[in-house]
Amino acid sequence: MENKSNMNNEIEATLNSLNNMGRAEVSPYFYTKLEARLQQRKAPVTEGFLQRILNNPAVAVSMLTVFLILNIIAIKGISSVNDTARTKAPGSLQNFATEYNMNTGSVYNSER
Repeated sequence: MENKSNMNNEIEATLNSLNNMGRAEVSPYFYTKLEARLQQRKAPVTEGFLQRILNNPAVAVSMLTVFLILNIIAIKGISSVNDTARTKAPGSLQNFATEYNMNTGSVYNSER
């Protein structure tokens, strides 16, 4: 019981101290200073490692050349795979149709 009354007294004392508080005042240039600090923190983040490297034109051109060569090699590789697939199995579509029982005649080719 004594504990409860002590706790109530503490709560009342805390609430009374909050009643006497006034509004917090800041200096007129607080927000300007805050924005300047935030922009200073942002600046190193926006200029990253990749951006600094790509600012050098020689590096940028050489990277573009490497990507272009890799794309050409990939396209040639894909086209050669398609060519071998065509020459290897000319009736692969017919084999697929036979396997899945799709060898039904067309409606337009049927005789009346």
